[in-house]
Amino acid sequence: MTITNGDVRSLPTVLSLWGAGPRLEDGPVDEVDIVFFAPPTTDALACRSRDNRDEASGRLDRTLGYVDEIGRLVAEVYVSGSARPVGEHGASVPLADELLHSVVERFDLADVRRLRMRFYGHSAGPGSPTWSVSVLQRYRTDHEDVEDVALIGTDPSGSVVARAWVTVA
Repeated sequence: MTITNGDVRSLPTVLSLWGAGPRLEDGPVDEVDIVFFAPPTTDALACRSRDNRDEASGRLDRTLGYVDEIGRLVAEVYVSGSARPVGEHGASVPLADELLHSVVERFDLADVRRLRMRFYGHSAGPGSPTWSVSVLQRYRTDHEDVEDVALIGTDPSGSVVARAWVTVA
């Protein structure tokens, strides 16, 4: 396990958290979980990184925690996948980027509180997945009304290649 303290960054949205560098080096991504523990902030946040590499299975789990000036955890990004080059399982970074941009097209980024993405393999054909959207539930948290929404990406053959669950305020 490796723990490092990184630069101070301003990370106001889920998109900027993904772009800030949680990606795995040359390996496929199986899952991503990005969560804000409060509404996104434009304040500068310190980044703490933790890698857990299992050499026997070839798995790599990376967690980036973003803390404010007094040490409270504001946001966290978890990425899991293979530490080996892209093979049969998991998603290449472009599919993860495409899914994230599909979320960007549908929701105001300032309202996204959590984004979980799971990848099930590579597309069977050329082209981008087709995304379907379903509202799963609406409820009130301690401080705001939110809804959970599912996005499902299918390839041209109809096989599910990715799923996402988004919590939006």
